[in-house]
Amino acid sequence: MKQFFIKISRIDSKGAFLPSRRGWYIVPCSRTRDSEALEESNFESALNQLGGEGNNVEVHRFKHWGFGWYENILVRGDTPQYEIAEGIESALKGYPVLDEIDYCNREWQESEE
Repeated sequence: MKQFFIKISRIDSKGAFLPSRRGWYIVPCSRTRDSEALEESNFESALNQLGGEGNNVEVHRFKHWGFGWYENILVRGDTPQYEIAEGIESALKGYPVLDEIDYCNREWQESEE
């Protein structure tokens, strides 16, 4: 298992509040209420690369007392989407931006506001 892929059962003995998702993996892109351009861009880019939500890809949303809410992308193991998620992880190890154009556009929008 790769460094950024965390088997849900290792996070929480109850499966990170998702007992039916043991054996799924968390993609190393998440976002919170306070996320800025980089986190938003990487989250959306990862989700797009994975083909969006479906049978093998899910976005799970959780409330949090400190930062309001957070979202994680989960991918079922042993699927083509898992292989894409491994590629996302590898890309992020070498450079923290998945999609330069999207990230620059989001930074521009934030600066305009």
